[in-house]
Amino acid sequence: MSTGRSIFSAAAHDGEPTKMKLAAKLILIFMLGVLAIVSLFTWQTIRSQRVWEHQSREAHADDLVTALKPAIETAYRDGGTVTIQKAIEYSTRNLDRTPMRWVDGREVPSTGTQLTSREISSVSITDQNGTRTAYSYVPLKIDGDDAGAVEVAQTMIDHDAHARDSLLASIVSLLGVTLFSAGVIYAGGVQMVAKPLGKLIDQVNTIGEGKLAQPPAISTNDELGRLAVAISQMSHRLSEQQNAIRHTDRLGTVGTLAAGMAHELGTPLNVVSGRAGLIASGRLSPDEIESSAQVIKKEADRMTAIIRQLLDFARQAPSARTSVDLNEVAILTCELMKPLAQKSAVELQLNLDDEPIHVIGDPAQLQQVISNLIVNAIQAMPEGGTVNVALDRDGELAKLTVADTGTGIEHENIGHVFEPFFTTKDVGQGTGLGLSIAYGIVRDHGGEINVDSNEGCGTTFRLTFPTAS
Repeated sequence: MSTGRSIFSAAAHDGEPTKMKLAAKLILIFMLGVLAIVSLFTWQTIRSQRVWEHQSREAHADDLVTALKPAIETAYRDGGTVTIQKAIEYSTRNLDRTPMRWVDGREVPSTGTQLTSREISSVSITDQNGTRTAYSYVPLKIDGDDAGAVEVAQTMIDHDAHARDSLLASIVSLLGVTLFSAGVIYAGGVQMVAKPLGKLIDQVNTIGEGKLAQPPAISTNDELGRLAVAISQMSHRLSEQQNAIRHTDRLGTVGTLAAGMAHELGTPLNVVSGRAGLIASGRLSPDEIESSAQVIKKEADRMTAIIRQLLDFARQAPSARTSVDLNEVAILTCELMKPLAQKSAVELQLNLDDEPIHVIGDPAQLQQVISNLIVNAIQAMPEGGTVNVALDRDGELAKLTVADTGTGIEHENIGHVFEPFFTTKDVGQGTGLGLSIAYGIVRDHGGEINVDSNEGCGTTFRLTFPTAS
């Protein structure tokens, strides 16, 4: 059984699972961008806040020491370290949350580090209870000597709580902005990208199945809208080209039929010529002249009917889908093919259903399908044989069979018989488009076409069409 393709058939698409891929990528990119921007802003805000608080602590410590500096200098000159510490305690007795003490020399007892500059330095210490305290050291120079430094201790309980609240607020804001942006981007991506792309993909698949001349799937004034217009224009051009190729194939069939027609017209022409000669001789009676004229008219009408059949078959008429009786199409086609079959010593048999079988389609295209199959069958029997055209109904399907007793098709070629330009005939005997065009027409009418063949035992084409309601 063949799985051939129409000349205009497109490659299959993945369908629904792929529709959201582009939209999902766009949504992911937007979400990552928003997440990165908000995260960077949050980090920068927290970092700036920490730097500002650090500078505020050192500035506060510097202000306190500056205010105490006169008392510290006096105490230093009068009594040394003990006096200085008493002066600091007395001066800061109202500062419950800012304990201060004098650090003599270069050693900083709280940290074990050295004061190596005259700038204010800070360090944070966390005790066993998890309470963090910040120590700021403000160095003092008295009478030209590095006397020591004042240690200003500040508890970080409130600061850490504020930092945690700020971080939590930032995280909540980050999540809120991310979720809101994701919702907006997702809705926009689905409505503005995924759904229009889904419609375009469905339309491309429809065109690939042979249903050409499609209107634009979407009508938006953006790139996707212009793409839809371009796809629609492409489908109309493909439809025009398909009709042109089918018409060219019909003309090729006309050329094949011409030889049989010439043989078919020979007999009536001889009769007309003989009767006309008798009339012209003047030896006939009036009754004989009238009889000969009637014979001439009868044979002329016969030749006119033959020529009209050929012209009707060759005419490129616009596609018109109507309710068609396949019995009538098969009868007309076999009448048209009879001269060619007789010339090739082929017996053309026709077996029809007792009742009319109606399908929705173009009668000219359906006739072209049957004629292509009959011509192929005749050419497959160079020594003569039999072509059987059978038509019957199977439920909601119309079944058409064209079988010959010819040479058959080689097994390795069965899967290629419906491919464009594939032919096993000699050069000049065919283009390889007949069966491909027949396949496209059948699929265009919602039908199926299959082939069975054994080399040396003939070939059978089976066609099914949905019947008209």
